[in-house]
Amino acid sequence: MQVTATEWILGKLFYHVFSYCINLITIILNILPPCFRMLFFKLTFNKLGRDCIIDCNCYIRYPWRISFGRHVILNRGCELYPSIRKKDGTIQIEDFVVLGPNVIIFAAGHDYTTLELKDTAQNVYIHKWVWIGGKSIILPGVTIGEGAIIGAGSVVTKDIPPYSIAVGNPARVIKTRTLSSNQ
Repeated sequence: MQVTATEWILGKLFYHVFSYCINLITIILNILPPCFRMLFFKLTFNKLGRDCIIDCNCYIRYPWRISFGRHVILNRGCELYPSIRKKDGTIQIEDFVVLGPNVIIFAAGHDYTTLELKDTAQNVYIHKWVWIGGKSIILPGVTIGEGAIIGAGSVVTKDIPPYSIAVGNPARVIKTRTLSSNQ
């Protein structure tokens, strides 16, 4: 399908205005006290569970496409990129998940098999009790199983089984997590 010049100009204008507004909101959120930031997030996220912590300098695009369970922690500098699409490209994070500093989660991308680089989107799902180490990257379509640990700096391109430890680029499971009985 060919895009007309008018459609292209309007699309580009919308993108620039939207990006400007998101960046302005991000700056304002960073200087607000945490209680006001969390109120804003409660109003804009699809779901925000109790006792979540979202540190400063987090960049969150399309928050209405993101769901958080209870006790989720996003450390400083995390970035979440869901898709604007209606059916695909959501980010769902269950209870007791911790994201280290500067973790990036992508639920949207582009189709590299076309010259137009059409938008693509796949859901990202992170189960309960997951810990994602700092500066890790989670790509579209990934599911991280309950209790898994992702090592710092890893790039997760495929699903990670429950209670496993994965590291590297691309992330590979190196062992199964053993939990102590004195909890």
